[in-house]
Amino acid sequence: MQTLTMDSWREMFYEKIDEVKPQDKWDLTMHQDLDYNVLEPGWVQSVQEHAFASFQCSRCHHSWSSAQVVVLFHMYLDPHRRKSRVKMRVFRQECYECSEGNLEKPHFQEESVRRILAHLVSSIREKCYGEFVDHSQLAEVTVSGWPHGPHRSDHCEACRLGIHQTPTHSKHHRKPKGTVHHGTSKDTMPLSQLPSNNLLEGPNCCSEFCCVLCVIFMFIFIYLMTSQSSFRF
Repeated sequence: MQTLTMDSWREMFYEKIDEVKPQDKWDLTMHQDLDYNVLEPGWVQSVQEHAFASFQCSRCHHSWSSAQVVVLFHMYLDPHRRKSRVKMRVFRQECYECSEGNLEKPHFQEESVRRILAHLVSSIREKCYGEFVDHSQLAEVTVSGWPHGPHRSDHCEACRLGIHQTPTHSKHHRKPKGTVHHGTSKDTMPLSQLPSNNLLEGPNCCSEFCCVLCVIFMFIFIYLMTSQSSFRF
């Protein structure tokens, strides 16, 4: 299974960062010992949780794909702009067909790498240079256009380390926006379609009011009938 070398990653990164910050020098290096949320002074962090890649087990040769690959970046902007740096770590997944499977490194296609690096450059602009970034667009950089491959959290290195917060299901799924899930059919309706409290209480109030009126009219009717009978005698 072919995979892009670090030189290919670096070359595409230089191309993208030069488009927005040609006056500064940046470098990208791989550090598989990079720790989540453990930062040196002056460094900032960016995590991508939805990168697309493929895997192959080195024991049984089973292959699978995932759109839930986690990539961690630590970024440092040199105050003198001589050489700013990015450290990168990709998290592995374990074969779920092999009982003695190893944690395997992901294999990224060029288009996936370009999307990951586009997200990285946007994070650098926001977190290192203080520029405004539209997060609604960032959320789709590494997801849009790729199939959502299977993901098993118990076979994911990032999930085991608590970096990737995933459901316990075998596949990722997202809750639709504006819905609530509490186990009843009403609660699974979109919030915009749920009846308001006033509407729910309205029919009960009307029923009680009608009952009171009926009782009053009944007493009035009995009183009138009794009065007429007494008048005749």
